[in-house]
Amino acid sequence: MPKDTSMDLDQFATKIRKTGFVLENRVAIELKRAGWTVISNKYYEDDFEGSVREIDLLAYKVSKIQHIDVYTTLLISCKKNESNVWALLARDINLKDPNSDWWPLHAWSNDKPLMYELTQIGRSKIYHDEVKTFGVSEALSIPDVEVFAFQEMKRSDGSPQNDKNIFSAVTSLMKAQAYELSSLSQRKKAAAVYQFNLLSVIDSDLIRLKFTGDEIKAEPINSEHYIARYIIKKKESFSRVRFLTASHFNTSLEDYNRLHAANCQWFERTYNNFFDEAVKDWKRTEVFIEEFREKLRWSLFWRLEREFDKSYSTNILSLDWKSKENRLAVTLPVDPEVLEFLNGVDETRNAVEKAL
Repeated sequence: MPKDTSMDLDQFATKIRKTGFVLENRVAIELKRAGWTVISNKYYEDDFEGSVREIDLLAYKVSKIQHIDVYTTLLISCKKNESNVWALLARDINLKDPNSDWWPLHAWSNDKPLMYELTQIGRSKIYHDEVKTFGVSEALSIPDVEVFAFQEMKRSDGSPQNDKNIFSAVTSLMKAQAYELSSLSQRKKAAAVYQFNLLSVIDSDLIRLKFTGDEIKAEPINSEHYIARYIIKKKESFSRVRFLTASHFNTSLEDYNRLHAANCQWFERTYNNFFDEAVKDWKRTEVFIEEFREKLRWSLFWRLEREFDKSYSTNILSLDWKSKENRLAVTLPVDPEVLEFLNGVDETRNAVEKAL
């Protein structure tokens, strides 16, 4: 086939710079240089609309603490606009607003102690407060303002366009996060914990329009934390979406490196805290009671069946902390002669001690 000598190949390299792909590639290179593993253009199913969507970049760092893999994950949307700036409309923030969650934590774990701790009321606020003590400054900072809307606006004359591209970036990030959180239980078998962060990187100017009474003040910014509220799978969800200019991304990445180190420390401390006096807290005892019963199925219940010719369900076994006596009791609602037999058998006591 003859070569088309009339085609100007340079135009393709020039025109592609008008898209967000150049930004996406640059962000990926910066992430890899900083030690992050990067997955480009990951597809996921939007189960609300019944369509397949794409997230530009998924990046993660992973480290092991004890037996648990700790993943700090970044979901990143990359956009470019030469003619428009992104304007974020904001007002004074009310951190006491009962209808908002300014400290959302999206984390998942298949480790029982960690998952128990993560689901406790107020845990997300504790996480944000304590991670700061490990040196994290910007990645999870409290929003300076409440962003209540956004607009693309013409760079030339400031005329409003629409919010389509910004809204698309935000919703894609939140839906991708929801998909990742819901799919981890099916694909992750080794003990792990994931913490997710949503970033919208724009290769353009970012403007904050601050509303104070009748006054509207415009100021350029490099970063803004937006707490997005969305209904996903018929459940209201709050997520932190951080808007970043492309020029500020590399600087911000240093703080996400610190966030991963902080996550490792915080999750390990949280894991260890679960076991501090756990036997005194029946809620934490319940986390492992089934495993405890299973470990004694043969050494205890089989021995009872053989001795008394009677079957006993493992479900009758429980743990009870005797605060006045400062001791833990393994309780069974059985006849006194059965308890006397169990307490008199060294092998049974040893098995219980080992199981505990």
